[in-house]
Amino acid sequence: MRSLVRAGRFLSPYKGLIAGTIVTTILPVMMELTVPRFMRVVIDDGILQSDFQAVWEGALVMFLAAVVGAVATFGQGVFRARLSQALAFDIRNELFAKVMQLSHPDVDQIKTGQLITRLTSDVDVVRMFSSVGVSLALRAALMVVGSMIMLVLSDVRLSLIAWVMLLLTGVVLRWVFVKATPLYAIVQARLAALNVVVQENLSGMSEVRAFVQEQAQIARFSDANESLVDQNIKVGRLIAVSMPLIALFTNLGLVGLAWFGGSAVIAEDISLGQLVAFNSYLMVGLTPLLLLSGMLAMFSRATASSVRIWEILDTEPAVKPPVLPPPRDLAGRLEFRNVDFAYTRSGPAAPNGTANGVYAAGHGRRAGEKVLSGLDFTIEAGQTIGLIGATGSGKSTLMYLIPRFYDVQAGSILIDGIDVRDWDLKSLRRAVGLVAQHPALFNRSIRDNIAFGNPDLPAEDVLQVARMAQADAFIEARDDGLAHVVEEAGANLSGGQKQRLAIARALAVDPRILLLDDATSSVDLETEAEIQEAFRDASRGRTTIIVAHRVTSIIDADRILILDEGRVVADGTHAELLIASPIYRELYDSQLG
Repeated sequence: MRSLVRAGRFLSPYKGLIAGTIVTTILPVMMELTVPRFMRVVIDDGILQSDFQAVWEGALVMFLAAVVGAVATFGQGVFRARLSQALAFDIRNELFAKVMQLSHPDVDQIKTGQLITRLTSDVDVVRMFSSVGVSLALRAALMVVGSMIMLVLSDVRLSLIAWVMLLLTGVVLRWVFVKATPLYAIVQARLAALNVVVQENLSGMSEVRAFVQEQAQIARFSDANESLVDQNIKVGRLIAVSMPLIALFTNLGLVGLAWFGGSAVIAEDISLGQLVAFNSYLMVGLTPLLLLSGMLAMFSRATASSVRIWEILDTEPAVKPPVLPPPRDLAGRLEFRNVDFAYTRSGPAAPNGTANGVYAAGHGRRAGEKVLSGLDFTIEAGQTIGLIGATGSGKSTLMYLIPRFYDVQAGSILIDGIDVRDWDLKSLRRAVGLVAQHPALFNRSIRDNIAFGNPDLPAEDVLQVARMAQADAFIEARDDGLAHVVEEAGANLSGGQKQRLAIARALAVDPRILLLDDATSSVDLETEAEIQEAFRDASRGRTTIIVAHRVTSIIDADRILILDEGRVVADGTHAELLIASPIYRELYDSQLG
């Protein structure tokens, strides 16, 4: 409940809408509480006294009360809709902004489908409660309190019936809340699990079809769906029990009123009009309690969803920006000093080895098992370094420690003699150009994709970096050129075209350090040769690290580091390693021998 109350801070900018909602909620309740009083007048002073004037006046007042109540209820709907949408808008924006601030270790702990559920379904549950649940609760509270006051004023003895019914109903409502809240937390968790299955299969559709796993994945989805349905049925059973109980208490109250109230009319202790008015007040007070059982289920679900939302909003990024001012412009000298690193969980966050387009290294390793161990080497500013080694040797991990996607567990990484943890994060990342092994392209124009990190880049400069990445030919071959829209996940581009756009995107920020994570893996040998030629110009004056599986990609590097089980086992030029490193010589012979 505390987490739901905390969400109230998002309402503070909308005091006018809140005031309008409250006023338009109170007015209809006041009108409803007015009707029984004038119903008594119509019966006692009009019908029983054969006074048509009293009947007409009482009916007119009730008609006007109904009109005012209807207009106010319409206004309440308008205010409520605007307020709830504003609340959802602000929560979604803040939640998404928070996700963008989280570091890779934080995102690794939460699957993509889970994040999508919290950004969409959980926010919508809170929105629905703020729209319907809060106004219904306020209306019900006003009706119950108002009717109980009128019942006591009408007849203290008969009002005891209402008090007993209210007490019994309160016990049931509390029982529903205590039981429903944890059940709804499980519902949202299972909905998130279902979204994870959907997200993984949409992202990995090619793999599913290539390995003929359609039926297996359909069964997996069906199991997750069945689990969600079963949990919803449990909640449904709980609500199904509570509503008849409250209805039973309400009807017992009416039976008690008929017995004791009828006896009082016969004994002439109260008038017939008073009994009818009392019955109306009792219905005004008890009917909302039937609705409250449904509202309480909504409240329980909103409480569970708000907890999940605040879990994200309260998360402190594992990679924290320094409090020091941004250091001077960097030259690009890199030092790894006895660096150790291990992932906190045993796999990447997203399918196909990708997490938002960045390769999550460490496949097959248990959480906490070292991916890098005792790395100790220096790269001078402007040098081009090749990294090569077996799958899982830590090449990609090494790359992603430089822009602080993750922080080292031991040792340090220095740029120009300053620990990367002391660099301003934005300044650091603007100075590092990254081409991921599986680049993510956006459903925007080619120009927007290339200029993603430098939106103000002039069109001629965009074309220039496209030429450097050997992407200009296929861009200019399209009728709309740079304005051509890339489909979702680059579906209208070949693997090589996507890779070259990613290379152009990295060059567009004019980085001092260029990181290429097997950036030519999706192109043929001819295109690779063209890109390598372009890199000779692009990397001039930059510190460049090239992760490669092909020896041809790094033959011309100033130095080549060979990684094995997270350690540097050889360091030298191509010619030196052919003589000194059996591992490198074996790689060379297997690929080019």
